[in-house]
Amino acid sequence: MWVALAAAAALTGAAPATAQSSPYYVAGSLATSYDSNILRLAGNQVAGPDQSRSDTVFSTALVGGLNQGIGRQRVFGNLTLRDNRFQRNDTFNNQSYNGSLGVDWSTVERISGNLSVSASRALSTFNAEGVGLLTQKNLESNQAANALVRVGLVTTYSLELGVGQRRVRNSLDDDRVKARDFNQDSYSVGLAWRPGGDLAITAAVRQLNGEFPTFRRDTTGAFESDRYEQQQVDLVTTWQASGASGLDLRLTFGDTQYVANEQRNFSSVNGSLGWLWQATGKLRLLTRYTRDKGQDAYPATVPFFFTRIPVTLFDSRSIDTWRLQADLEVSSKIALSSSLQSGRRTLARDTVTVVTPTSLGTNSGRDNTTVFTLGARWSPVRNTLLGCDVSSERRTASGDLTASLKGSSLSCYGQITLQ
Repeated sequence: MWVALAAAAALTGAAPATAQSSPYYVAGSLATSYDSNILRLAGNQVAGPDQSRSDTVFSTALVGGLNQGIGRQRVFGNLTLRDNRFQRNDTFNNQSYNGSLGVDWSTVERISGNLSVSASRALSTFNAEGVGLLTQKNLESNQAANALVRVGLVTTYSLELGVGQRRVRNSLDDDRVKARDFNQDSYSVGLAWRPGGDLAITAAVRQLNGEFPTFRRDTTGAFESDRYEQQQVDLVTTWQASGASGLDLRLTFGDTQYVANEQRNFSSVNGSLGWLWQATGKLRLLTRYTRDKGQDAYPATVPFFFTRIPVTLFDSRSIDTWRLQADLEVSSKIALSSSLQSGRRTLARDTVTVVTPTSLGTNSGRDNTTVFTLGARWSPVRNTLLGCDVSSERRTASGDLTASLKGSSLSCYGQITLQ
């Protein structure tokens, strides 16, 4: 299913480029995909009752958008409404959406900024860590609002002030899933330095205040929340080395403190390095390395003699990912794309009792995942787009916290745009 959704998203992003006659567009798209392991089951894992490891998904979407300049301002937005039907796992049939609306603004002085809001709803991961295989449908809803103001101090410097808010809710009435509901508010102050047209450096301090409102239940059955505070320092550098080559570097230094679950506290250094190379007029290559380190906590129960006791699973992870992507415009009507991604994870888990915090032991695991994709797009006439994508995923694992798996998928789609 995920390949079909990604294909439809690519179509949505491509729609405005099909014509320049109007700032508005409306499109309809159809997509179908087959996935040999749609539930992302391990090699020896069995699908749940009335579930199938493989499936074909049919997706119908209505897409609309705008990109309108009004004097110094620009208003932009998009909306996608999608109906998704599973041939075998019809329990997961759903209607999803994804929409955003924003405005870029500026004054006659050196003040500018943007405002944006977004909302989405989509089927969640079938087999998430800390939850396991879901036998019922769970729709994850996201809402976000962000504002940024830039104040130019001198020619090469500008001050950036930002605020943001995000809300995540899950529809399934399951404590394991509800533990992932969260609220987050963010505030940032940054200084951007642009010494020349080819180099830009931004340093920002960010404060994040968050809450998991339904983290776990207490002895009375009522939900307990868990709050956290995170301080971040972000360093972002972009350098246009030449007309055909550019580099970008991001480093984030973070420290997170939790109120109820202090074992969840952690500090980390994350980052990414990317290189975009326009090899020829029609071939573009993107290479990126990403380092991500984090920690999560999930409520659970474990057997204890003839009963089960509540515990908290504290999971830490580090992920190193390498990605190579190539996009080729064969002609004005035909385009090809391919990507190869390799990720290495190191996992650790500490199981701690809730009533009297005591560690019951630790577990670990490591895995390597490789994903290869190949896609083709064809625009036979103006405002139409047809395409297909194939994907293959392989994971090799060791330890207690992960398992080997494999899967492949094929999706095809078509879209007609009115603009």
